[in-house]
Amino acid sequence: MAYKEVRIMEIKEILRRIQSGQSINFISKQTGRDRKTIRKYLNLIKQEGIEPSEIKTNDSELVEKITGIVESTKRISYKQEVFSEYREEIEDLINNPKHRLKIKSAFEVISKRHNLEGKTSYSSFKRYLREAHISYKNIKVTCRIETPPGNQIQVDYGKVGMLYDPSLKRKRSVYAFIGTLSNCRHKYVEFVYKQDQKSFVESHVNMFNFFGGVTETIVIDNLKAGVIKPDLYDPTLNRSYLEMAEHYGCFIDTARVASPKDKPKVERDVQTVREEFKKMQALKGNISLAEANEKIKKWLIEDYGQRKHGTTHQKPFELFREVEQPLLGQLPKESFEVCRWKEAKVHPDCYIQVEKKAYSIPYEFVGKKLFVKVKSRIIEAYFNEKLIKVHRIPDGYRQTDYSDFPDNIQNAVGEGLPLRLQIKAQKISGSNLSALINKLLTPHAYINLRRAQSILTISEKYPPAVVEKAAGEVLSIKKPTHPKVFKKILESLLSEENQSSEQGIALSEQTESFIRKTNYFIHN
Repeated sequence: MAYKEVRIMEIKEILRRIQSGQSINFISKQTGRDRKTIRKYLNLIKQEGIEPSEIKTNDSELVEKITGIVESTKRISYKQEVFSEYREEIEDLINNPKHRLKIKSAFEVISKRHNLEGKTSYSSFKRYLREAHISYKNIKVTCRIETPPGNQIQVDYGKVGMLYDPSLKRKRSVYAFIGTLSNCRHKYVEFVYKQDQKSFVESHVNMFNFFGGVTETIVIDNLKAGVIKPDLYDPTLNRSYLEMAEHYGCFIDTARVASPKDKPKVERDVQTVREEFKKMQALKGNISLAEANEKIKKWLIEDYGQRKHGTTHQKPFELFREVEQPLLGQLPKESFEVCRWKEAKVHPDCYIQVEKKAYSIPYEFVGKKLFVKVKSRIIEAYFNEKLIKVHRIPDGYRQTDYSDFPDNIQNAVGEGLPLRLQIKAQKISGSNLSALINKLLTPHAYINLRRAQSILTISEKYPPAVVEKAAGEVLSIKKPTHPKVFKKILESLLSEENQSSEQGIALSEQTESFIRKTNYFIHN
């Protein structure tokens, strides 16, 4: 009879039966263990100073002693033992990154190297690896998990190729946004140029409209458009993406980092969609992005959706329409407005910068970090989840609410300093420079104060007439002039004046008497 290992739970069961008064013959019939084996283990327990009828089977000390007994009586099969002398070779074959082999290939190599063919088996080789605690990285266990209809959709991006973008007049990388329903395998595909926050959320909105409903959960990987900070237990989601999930009443389930098996149903679809994109390009080389999106949706319903799936053995589109679509959550009545969230710090001048535009913020938040929600026409600034400021997005660079500045600064620059700057401008050159300073400070003295001071500092280094002329030219410009531009105008005017003065010098008779004629310098 072949050797059969006795486990700890079996010994505890034998002891429990002994305590209940069952005979060894009866226990042998019920457990399938030989009577000699039962007596052997009962005697070993007694040798440990334990009386079977008096012990408690859940005692931790008893478990330790039983474990020791099992280990001492364990026999190692000869067929496994033959591999022990080749342990280093086996570990090198399995775990060496330069020439790593699969387990079965390593077994075949060892068998041929040491003439073990027919003397042992692949099963014995695997048991030896487990018993010897030899770790191996290339064994992958796959557990197929099926979800009920309407429960889950898996989302992923994949690069599929290049297309010519007529707006930028160059070729650009094209990515496929893919959402696969886990139950019926019906999917949504959208080709995009970007994988940013706005594009990611917009693709989700289009996907829900395509399916006509919403699943309970969305499984995504850890791309920045959806997940700001990956974490196994508490990932930080992008606020725009989280708002979208709240609007549609679904939940986000993030996959583990570098774990494609957490969303296997959509992971496999990336290759399928990439191949279909290449086929479309082969049939029409100059296909546009809009045409590609139109063709792929038709393909999903009329072609791919009508084939029997290899796992479900049903047609994805029919299974979706008949079973899963009725169980999807209803779409909200109001459409979702895709917004962008930005983090911004309030600078000492009471402004924040968001997407290359400046917005004033109440002065008490100087130095604080805000979250700014950028909509189509307005921005909303939040501090500790509380709305503190709303601005319209300006056509120009700056949007200002003068009430955001502190009262003492407004009073100081509104009464004293602007007046002194205008008086100084009048002394430097005259009315034009004074009018220019007044024009700069009229919108709000605090905003253009440094610009006005810089222009006056530059003006002190040039002749008054040139400064007055340059100020006159600048006054005709509608936009506020930068000090560097004003300096260039001054340099240009000064250069023109110098050239004209050199060309038009008039000589007096007395001066001409000292000038010798040309032939004086010529010698015969």
